[in-house]
Amino acid sequence: MSTSKNRVVILGAGYAGIFLATNIARYVTEKVGEVVLIDRNPYHQLLQEIHLVAADFRTANEVQIPILKLIDRTDIKFIQSAVKQIMPDKNMVALESTEINYDLLIVCLGASTKYFNIKGATENTLPLRSVPDASLICDKMRALMKSNKKHDIVIVGGGATGVSLGGALSDFVKESKKSDILTITIIEALPTILSGWDERLVKKVNEVLLEKEIRIRTNSAVTRVENDGDASCSIYLSDSGSKIHSSLAIWTAGVKGYDIQISPEVEKTKDGRIILNEFCQIGSYPNIFSIGDIAAVKDENGKLYPPLAQIAVREAKYLSKLIPKHVIITDRADLSSLPLNEKFEYNIKVQLISLGNDDYVGLFNNHVISGNLAKLVEEFSMSAYIKTLESGGRDIKNTSLYGDNIFSQLVSGIAFARFTFIKWLEKA
Repeated sequence: MSTSKNRVVILGAGYAGIFLATNIARYVTEKVGEVVLIDRNPYHQLLQEIHLVAADFRTANEVQIPILKLIDRTDIKFIQSAVKQIMPDKNMVALESTEINYDLLIVCLGASTKYFNIKGATENTLPLRSVPDASLICDKMRALMKSNKKHDIVIVGGGATGVSLGGALSDFVKESKKSDILTITIIEALPTILSGWDERLVKKVNEVLLEKEIRIRTNSAVTRVENDGDASCSIYLSDSGSKIHSSLAIWTAGVKGYDIQISPEVEKTKDGRIILNEFCQIGSYPNIFSIGDIAAVKDENGKLYPPLAQIAVREAKYLSKLIPKHVIITDRADLSSLPLNEKFEYNIKVQLISLGNDDYVGLFNNHVISGNLAKLVEEFSMSAYIKTLESGGRDIKNTSLYGDNIFSQLVSGIAFARFTFIKWLEKA
């Protein structure tokens, strides 16, 4: 075997990219070569909590972890830069100010907002895809509360992001004692919110949202959005040509794969996700993998895995085992014909959604949970995720949370029991 070193380049430090980088860092040796992590931001964003920033229950700093802090005790090289283009035939990535070569590339660039080519949507609504987006929404909410006039807040999209945001904003309004002047409406084009989620969980979520006095309009597709002046707009709907006036319109109706130029082009879905094989690999370029929201991987039933944080983490965990075993220690010349035989598989066992500052609803072990138990599961999951990042996968009880085998489930169960006991002691 050649002693030439391989350079592994990871694009994006979201859930997929940062988890992968920190978990393979411990395999970096003189034989392995180097791992390079690239992101346009100097921090990792806990996107599952940005709706709480929008509702003023979290600060931006609480949901941003400096990347250098997470990789401080590793040999990972971090480059802060936007990615401009991927050139597979040259094994090269063009950044804002330079170019970098790779032997192995993992694309984890995440997703961006999808507006479905609806006229006026981009110009007249606010997205929620980042901490700065959330901070802007929070500023707009504060301004509306100071006006002492009646305002309608409209969230377009009844998926997980829209539902979580609606619940959090409702709590924000209630705590600010502005319920008499601010109303919240969630608009969904499909027959139900949280389409594709377990029906029992959806029913419970509907109950909680109604208790929070949030209006829900389903079967209502947006046809256009018009500016009414003074930062307000009119949202026109498909049902009978009706419209809703909104002082603050927030767009959470869909996501698409991050728009990255790849030359020559590779196959993508209509939503811009990179089509991959069962190994999270681009078929025509075996030394390029992709995971996270930008990746289109099919499950055992032939359906694409949804763009969820837990899927991104599981894909990263999968590659963190595959890369050291099959790739990093392999000669460069052999990268195009790796003997991959462990395909990515994962069955979603937990569905959990935040509906406000302290409200969670979930499906755990086939049972709908809410209240303190759901909150504990969420806190445990987030705690384990961050500790796994900080330990680079060395802390087995945290890493096991992202496994599917019986041993992983047992270790995770013990860790959860310990976590729950500690929380009980703290309250006591």
